Amino acid sequence: MGATKLNCTGECMFVVNKKASRANSFNFVCDYVLIGDDKGLPIDGARINANEQLYAVLFYEKRHFISLIVKKPTPYAISLVFRNRADYDDVLALLEMTASEIRFSRQDFKISSYANRIIDKLRDGVELAIMDAVDKSSVTVCPECGVEVQPGALYCMECGAEL
Repeated sequence: MGATKLNCTGECMFVVNKKASRANSFNFVCDYVLIGDDKGLPIDGARINANEQLYAVLFYEKRHFISLIVKKPTPYAISLVFRNRADYDDVLALLEMTASEIRFSRQDFKISSYANRIIDKLRDGVELAIMDAVDKSSVTVCPECGVEVQPGALYCMECGAEL
């Protein structure tokens, strides 16, 4: 991927280490993502090599919220909240193209607490499987062991029982 610059047409809030500021531009250059302020300067902590430093990207469509879990040099989260749906869609699409080797996961309204739990585990040296949020009304329970199974599964992945 070459260089792509996206200027936000609406308001975008950027939060890193509990410090909030406005993000006005997103630059995608090769594997790098640079988030810029109103002067186009990179915001502190917002220059990331997407395929080397990112661990996961969590997103919540209903609130136009994206959380970037950065693993290196030390784990932290970057939260992006967009007022404009088009800006959210554009940034998420460019992130997916840039961070092609990273896990993208659809989440629900608990996205920040989930991101923080992932970061705590990464700081402890534990890598996790990132899971998508699931509508509980569509989840089935194994009749043998009681473990939740994916909708449409033929067998329980825990005990092997036929569903």
